[in-house]
Amino acid sequence: MTVTTPPSSPARPATRRVVLAIVGCAVLVALGAWAANLFGGMIDLRVYRMGGSVLLHGDSLYDAQLPGGSGLPFTYPPFAAIAMVPLAAVPWAVALVTWTTISVLCITALWRTSLPKTFWAFVTQRKRTAALIALTVLSLLLEPVWQTIQFGQINLLLTAMILLDLVRPNDTRLRGFWVGVTIGVKLTPLPFLALLVVTKQWRALRNAVLGLLATMAVGFAIVPHQSWRYWTDVILDANRVGGIAYTGNQSFNGFLHRIGNDAGWVQPAWFVLSVVFGLLVLWLARRYWLADERVTAISVMALAVLYASPISWSHHWVWIIPLGVSLIRGINRVWGLNPAVVTGVLFYGLFVLRSIWWVPYRDDRELNWTFWQSIPGNSHLIVGMIAFILLAVTSRSLPKPSTPATSESA
Repeated sequence: MTVTTPPSSPARPATRRVVLAIVGCAVLVALGAWAANLFGGMIDLRVYRMGGSVLLHGDSLYDAQLPGGSGLPFTYPPFAAIAMVPLAAVPWAVALVTWTTISVLCITALWRTSLPKTFWAFVTQRKRTAALIALTVLSLLLEPVWQTIQFGQINLLLTAMILLDLVRPNDTRLRGFWVGVTIGVKLTPLPFLALLVVTKQWRALRNAVLGLLATMAVGFAIVPHQSWRYWTDVILDANRVGGIAYTGNQSFNGFLHRIGNDAGWVQPAWFVLSVVFGLLVLWLARRYWLADERVTAISVMALAVLYASPISWSHHWVWIIPLGVSLIRGINRVWGLNPAVVTGVLFYGLFVLRSIWWVPYRDDRELNWTFWQSIPGNSHLIVGMIAFILLAVTSRSLPKPSTPATSESA
């Protein structure tokens, strides 16, 4: 009897390539981490693992402090600690390589999602792969990206989750759910719900709220006392996250504290600035969304998160990857290719320079900056504001929106 071997599924070679790519990335990450001496650092990843370890041992999550002199507490919702339990259960080297590999793959996903279809239209698959690898490696030169990698932060993962979730077609099942999950991990993405409201994405808004509630429900089911404490007490304690005036805090709040420290006008000024800028961002993000420029709309909305948040550490600014692409596209649409290329080089180049670290910092030395020192010391804020203004100007060339085509029904 002749046995006929069934033809291999077309999906198998693709799956094999993906697995090999992930394994290859992990090997390179391990070598890079060894070369860059990251195995002795990554303090934020250590805090995440501490949260997972505390839950495994039944200790108090919000009383725990990272040993070794830093004394850093766990500042995230309980669901974040629950999600980190697998990383806490494996050896440090395995956790570091796994976590960093995820972050590096998220850089690739951000570039792949942000670059327009016209960029890929006339490029072969091999050249696409080479371009994405090159962009991923070069991204490590960007201050926010390298800070995220160096500290073992979660920002690249959350940014990729939000962007990939919201660029999907409106009728995609559970679209918006992962935005809610990111809020349940780290509260900073909360303003993205406002984008869903002003663009009438009611189904996505419902799913986002369900995603957030799901993370809260998991927290209360597994660690009810810790969850109650977080949502009624810890969430209101801004002192747990570090010095507000520190140069690494590139937000309106950080900028104002560097000028006025604890003066009575600082908090009201921060509130007014955040509200006014937030409304301007919502106007511009809605304009781009209705013109079907989703990546740009989401990137603009991220600026509201970065500027209005009480603390926006420089590693939160990984949103510059899609923001820079959006800026280049807008300049190209209005003024042509050459100005767009120059703009892109300047935009990303300024983040490569890492100028926020050129000036005296730590121990409140930021409070004594001269005018000229404050320019590099607040450079993320300055470059981000210039990008916002240019995107507002270039939005005049967008086609008139067609609201029924882009909004959702409940």
